[in-house]
Amino acid sequence: MKTYRDFIKITTDETMEIRDITGEVSQILAKSGIKDGMVLLFPHHTSAAVYLSDSDRSLTEDFAALMRRLIPEAEYRHNLSDAKKNARAHLMSQLVGHSLTLPVTEGGLDLGVYQTVYYAEFDGKREKEVLVKIIGE
Repeated sequence: MKTYRDFIKITTDETMEIRDITGEVSQILAKSGIKDGMVLLFPHHTSAAVYLSDSDRSLTEDFAALMRRLIPEAEYRHNLSDAKKNARAHLMSQLVGHSLTLPVTEGGLDLGVYQTVYYAEFDGKREKEVLVKIIGE
């Protein structure tokens, strides 16, 4: 079994921003040479997340609006002890789920027709990274 490790570097323009990273993941998979296996996407930050959803951009906008409603600006305890005051971002990441595992078949991501891989940044405006770990043959 082979393994391959790479990173997707992301700097967002907004504090909360959602980006389609399907293309970047596919490029790294192609570089790996692995034809059958799994891809693990793991942000190295607890204020970001990766998830799979429909490719319709309006759904992405609905998701961002839902997150803002579910976790409003507030006086969270974490903000009293952390200079970044980013409790809201950490809570959003926890609700989304942190990592994602995707199947690889015949050298490509084995996704459904409309499935898209997204990176959700909740505490942006600085460089962050997503570990891409590929395991297979």
